[in-house]
Amino acid sequence: MLAHCGALWLRLRVHGPFVHTAFSAGRIEENSIVKMRSVLDRVLGWLPEWEEEMSYGDARGVANIGAIQGGFGWRASRTPRATDLFLDLRVPPDVPMSDARRRALAFARALDGVEAEVYVTAPGAEIEAGHPLVEAVGTAHEEVFGAAAERDVTRWFSDASVLTRYGVETLNYGTSTGLPDAELGENLEIDGLVKTAEVYARAAQRICG
Repeated sequence: MLAHCGALWLRLRVHGPFVHTAFSAGRIEENSIVKMRSVLDRVLGWLPEWEEEMSYGDARGVANIGAIQGGFGWRASRTPRATDLFLDLRVPPDVPMSDARRRALAFARALDGVEAEVYVTAPGAEIEAGHPLVEAVGTAHEEVFGAAAERDVTRWFSDASVLTRYGVETLNYGTSTGLPDAELGENLEIDGLVKTAEVYARAAQRICG
């Protein structure tokens, strides 16, 4: 894997009066949960635009509505003073996080009566296809597995982001058996794991001489 996306987490907040149910008659439209409904509709209309703008080569961008929080389940006799909507916006490695942040906040600030905060940014990572590390891993993989390694760009996040920020050029490589099993969790075939370890050793030998 020569590249992966970073992540930007955005919180959208709407406010409403905090009153007892007995005094809320005729004020349902002021309820912050109800007010969030129109915000959610706007977000759903905007997310495809974000995904299109944040594409990386053939890999289309992706975003997620991660959480919504408002009110008190243990005290439903009160209206919620605020309701929050949390978005996970994936950012490709060739888009500066500062640019992505400006785009996300520009959308948020165009929403009436909505507070916005970017509370997590984690840039993506990429490495040139012709880098010696890529060549070393690719050659070692072909020697061990008897076929060229497949390449991919993923939209999840890894420690490669942190390493590249410290000048350690990084790629992700390993074996996979697909999505995690419902009972076993993440798992690997032992033979694939052993062969992958040999690839690591051969690649290290090439890089280190």
